[in-house]
Amino acid sequence: MNSSLESFIRDARAIAEQRAITWNIRLGPDGVAPKGWGWNLTQMANASPPPTDWLNDFGTDAKTIEILNASPPPGPLRCYSKKPLTDHWQDLIKATAIDQLLVRRNTCAHVVCNVARPLRVLATCAGHKEPWEITVDDVNFAVETARKVQASGKLADLIFGVVRSVLDPNHLIDNGPLFSGLERDKRVHVRTSRFSKSHDEIRPDLEERKNAEKLPERRAFWELVRIVFTETPRSFLDLLRFAVAKTLILTGLRDGECTLLPADWKRYREHFDSNDLPAGEAGGVSRSLMLRHFAEKQRVVYEDSIALFETVQHVPSSFEAALTETLDQVVVVTEPLRRTLRRQIESGLVLPEFEHEELVRVVELYTYLTGNPFIVETPDDICERFVERYQRNFNPTVFEELRSEQLAELRAGCKLNPTLYVYLHRFNMTPFRDWSGRLWNGRKVWSEIYVNVKEVERFWKKELATKQSDMTSIKLGTGELRAWELMFLMPKRALSDGRNEGMCDVARYSAIGRMDRQMISNALSSPDKQTLFSVYGQTDEDRTLTLRPHSLRHLQNTELFRLGIADTIITKRFNRRKVAQSYEYDHRSLAEDLDQIELKPEVEARLGEKSATIARLIKSGKARGPIVDAFKNIQNTDGEDAAFEYLRAEADGFHSTPYGHCINSFMVDPCPKHLECFTGCKHLSATDLAQNRHNLVQLEARLQTAVRAIEVRKADAIGGPVQLQLGESGMADDSAKTLQTAASLPTQRAKIRSIGLDNQLAHARVRLEGVQKLIATPAGQLVFPEGVDLSKGTSKGTVLDA
Repeated sequence: MNSSLESFIRDARAIAEQRAITWNIRLGPDGVAPKGWGWNLTQMANASPPPTDWLNDFGTDAKTIEILNASPPPGPLRCYSKKPLTDHWQDLIKATAIDQLLVRRNTCAHVVCNVARPLRVLATCAGHKEPWEITVDDVNFAVETARKVQASGKLADLIFGVVRSVLDPNHLIDNGPLFSGLERDKRVHVRTSRFSKSHDEIRPDLEERKNAEKLPERRAFWELVRIVFTETPRSFLDLLRFAVAKTLILTGLRDGECTLLPADWKRYREHFDSNDLPAGEAGGVSRSLMLRHFAEKQRVVYEDSIALFETVQHVPSSFEAALTETLDQVVVVTEPLRRTLRRQIESGLVLPEFEHEELVRVVELYTYLTGNPFIVETPDDICERFVERYQRNFNPTVFEELRSEQLAELRAGCKLNPTLYVYLHRFNMTPFRDWSGRLWNGRKVWSEIYVNVKEVERFWKKELATKQSDMTSIKLGTGELRAWELMFLMPKRALSDGRNEGMCDVARYSAIGRMDRQMISNALSSPDKQTLFSVYGQTDEDRTLTLRPHSLRHLQNTELFRLGIADTIITKRFNRRKVAQSYEYDHRSLAEDLDQIELKPEVEARLGEKSATIARLIKSGKARGPIVDAFKNIQNTDGEDAAFEYLRAEADGFHSTPYGHCINSFMVDPCPKHLECFTGCKHLSATDLAQNRHNLVQLEARLQTAVRAIEVRKADAIGGPVQLQLGESGMADDSAKTLQTAASLPTQRAKIRSIGLDNQLAHARVRLEGVQKLIATPAGQLVFPEGVDLSKGTSKGTVLDA
């Protein structure tokens, strides 16, 4: 071990010791710590669950092992298995986790997914080598394997990231630095999504959009809109999911920001004119609504990544009514949960409604434990009536009437609910007592059995870990937000909610949680779990749809750009620090992009539609070529009017091909190389149109197939018999007879055959290289700036020509 790695681990162990973090973790035979024995990163960072992130896998990476065993690397045959990593690799992972979480103050999810996982993949691929012994070749092999594990290339990028940000800067490798020697070209890859698997899956009206796969798929988006704005939620949790989905559509917030909205969300701003009169009297807006929320990704380096920052977002007047109705309803229906949670936090009790030593009948306590409001056996029609009333608007006042009826029937001696019997027989939670407090003996008569609230509290906290209320406060940049101040609270593991058309008494249920981003992701995009689409979809195809919540943020960002909103306003709306970040979410088509480029009305009228389009392309920097150069030269020397007049005269010099743009004038003769611009024409300009790229990818595949076929035929020609294919060679009959005569000699036959194939191969390779270069050229740039002018023909000139 080198001194830098030793020091890195020693410093991390010192920090762990100061914080009473156990360094040595007991592992199973697969390298995974038993439940409760790993590192609870959420607790270590003093973050607010849910979710709770654990670092408990210190073994080889399971998916990497599958790939390595399926296609073993060259060399001695090895069998990879899931087992613990060496002590030095484990120490490196632990030290890096301490550094990233407690020193650099990154998030828990970042440590688990972006740091620990790629290090385990690297260790798995390195084999028996210790951390300080790995080389550039080991990292390159790990990157190639990671691309097979995860086709999107994200895992491979993460391996590059840990090399660049962890191993090299801290000098942990004897053979370092590694990053400068890695094969950087392999980091450039095309990421695809499920929306770009085939041409048929791309939205028809987004074929010309940039990174269209980041936008919601059309059918999924409109089906989601139909569901959340027209369907009636069938459970309390679905009501919250509907509200979150509506909020994401209307505001474009991140899913994590949306689930952490406070109940006190409304903020208003009054607007006045220069005379201190309401702006509405002067034709403006006197009062505007703002959404109070807590923004993510606002910290600077080494600040607390857990802390959120309070801010506001202006609500457009067209969205104000819908957003207000949605969020106000959520505030009303979750108010009982907020009230209960506040009393739990302030008292430290699970059942703050009762005295600590009070004796309570277990049947009355049943609703507090399970959420099921039906204590006694109730006819189905009466249950359905209450459920139907509640699901009209989920007003919790329904439970007060239902509770009174249930207790009255209980006092009248009605038979108990069968589910109550099942629950109490299954969970022997605490000593049962009679009305005087003595232990119950004999046959259990549940309507006469009491329990001590103190004993129930003790059992709840010890045995029902999954039903503990989420009481941890949310850390803010200044202060904290208490859990009961949140809007999206929910009954935690309330099985009665939505099961068998049931409902949960939110006014009494004692296990209260808060929604997190994973719940929203599962509700919209998880194909393995029940989604809003699978429950409320109208057709079988609708029920298989999915939609990534973050794509709604991309959609609103793009729509604001399309409507001509200033990029500074968009940046402010989405809580970004730089305007450039907003353009990463810009997916306008080229036509929409050009529509935002303004020309003087008189100029546009004089130029006409085609010349105006070229002018916009030039102003946006998306066009290159001799006409553009001449336009700019005239603009600099003779002024803008003369330049536009030149452009009007050369209006025919803009051509759109299936592969890119050509800006050259063909007033007299057409281009002899039309549709073969990719063979080196200097007029060809790359575009970012999805249709063009689709054509190029298809052409590249065809050319690659042709090259391989020619190479195979060439190899066969050298050692095998001649099989003349006049249709392919294009020879006349006389030429064919001559070649057949020459083919009588094997050596001459192979030579003549290979010369023709060499020409075919060179012809195909030139076009393949040109297409690949066109694909790699950024939009708006010339593909062959030093190329030739193919529009002038292929005359080679005379010996006197220069």
